Amino acid sequence: MFGKEKNGSTSDGSDVAPEWDMIKHGKNPNLPPNHPVNALSPWRKEAILYILSYAAMLANFGIAITLVAFPQIAADLGCTPLQVSYAMGYSILGQGVGSLLWNPLSRSIGRRPTYLIASFIYMPMVIWECQAKSYGSFCAARVFTGLTAAWSQTIPPTSIADIYVVEVRGRKMATYSIPNLIGPVIAPVFGALIVNVSSWRNQFWLNFGMAALQFALIFFLVPETMWNENTNPPTTAAEIAEADKRDVAMIETPAAPVSAHAGHVGPAFMPWKNPGAFFKLVVAPLEMMRYFNISLTSFYCGMCFGFLSLGMTVPTPQVLEAAPFNFALVPAGCSYLAFAIGGVLGKWSGGIVGDKISSYFERRNGQRQPEDRVWAAYPILPLMFIGHMLTGLALHFGWHWMVLLVGGGIAFFALSAITVLQTYCMESYLARSMDTMFVWNFWKCIWGFVVPFFIMEWGEKWGWLAADCTQGAFMAGLGLVTCAFLIWKGYNIRVAQNMPYMEKH
Repeated sequence: MFGKEKNGSTSDGSDVAPEWDMIKHGKNPNLPPNHPVNALSPWRKEAILYILSYAAMLANFGIAITLVAFPQIAADLGCTPLQVSYAMGYSILGQGVGSLLWNPLSRSIGRRPTYLIASFIYMPMVIWECQAKSYGSFCAARVFTGLTAAWSQTIPPTSIADIYVVEVRGRKMATYSIPNLIGPVIAPVFGALIVNVSSWRNQFWLNFGMAALQFALIFFLVPETMWNENTNPPTTAAEIAEADKRDVAMIETPAAPVSAHAGHVGPAFMPWKNPGAFFKLVVAPLEMMRYFNISLTSFYCGMCFGFLSLGMTVPTPQVLEAAPFNFALVPAGCSYLAFAIGGVLGKWSGGIVGDKISSYFERRNGQRQPEDRVWAAYPILPLMFIGHMLTGLALHFGWHWMVLLVGGGIAFFALSAITVLQTYCMESYLARSMDTMFVWNFWKCIWGFVVPFFIMEWGEKWGWLAADCTQGAFMAGLGLVTCAFLIWKGYNIRVAQNMPYMEKH
């Protein structure tokens, strides 16, 4: 971004006050008036943001609602509580691969039709979970609910980028991510209240009602936001690279003199009319994995999700209901609220601090680079170890249960705030942010699938103090190395791999 002097002019003397006034009110002067950034009213943007945030929350809420009902489900389906915990991993795995269908659909037929189709199919999948009569059927239903809810983890960040200017992207992503994060930790509260007085199957009837509300909100309040320029689409590698660079320049430097083509909001094409183009969209997320910065960041954040989230939430009810804590079902479910508080505080901190640090470097250097945001991760890393250490100490020495919950809250604060790297991941290739979010969500789901298979056995075999301290130290140490490397060489790698970038001054 160009330098702005105290009198409101650029360094070359041109007056930019009108442009900055537009940016202040959420508009981008370089985009056409009918672009969603400029055309949608503030209240409509906020409605879209909160509905998509609710959808992200619901996907994870539906997975985690069984956390306090493992024994009841196991008794009904003829399996063990440990096997029921594995079913959570199957649903998370479904989320990880489902975007291979929903992402290309949203980039061809548009965001709104994809949201409506997926959220409609999700409802009968929830009924299948509720009515499953065997463990195999239950696991299959869990996979398909994950598949049909996967869209909420990857497409909404692109919709957010469709409608908001760069100056508020971090905090809007934080708003979206908070419900996404706290969904798994508030679900056990509702699950415990239901299971305490009725069948575990009624948990899924609650989930069905929430899914119906999701469909209604999208149907009535979420418009199409996909922008299509009125130009011939790029076909060669050089044309695509040039278009990507121009898109990034236009979005990242909203007051810079970058021209934008006229266009319209709506579908790009129908898949059945151009199956070749649709197939390219299907494989595009897989191709995104070749970009080192995106894969490294996504792999690390996925590992954080596995150990800081599921590493806490899966053992918690089983530990609290046993000696020396001896929690009843409902108090065990309510214990997750401590994690939710930490998650909310961490997400707001990570989003606001990341935006402020990026703005500081922009003022200092005269431009914005994605690596600037990575500095915001450093204060978070020690909290990963502290949270896990407190949890391990409480379990090892039988300390008061409040120590365990405080440790879990700190761990969730760190998990929530470290998703500042999610915004970095998206900004590294902003023109293909949906594909970058697929990579990020894929690794999150892979680790979410794997961790439930060994976390309980690890704690019981090693002892919780050793297991928790190992997890916390590893996450903090690996994060330190990852962030240092991205700050040191992230820009050079993006240049070497021909990713869109703005040259450093």
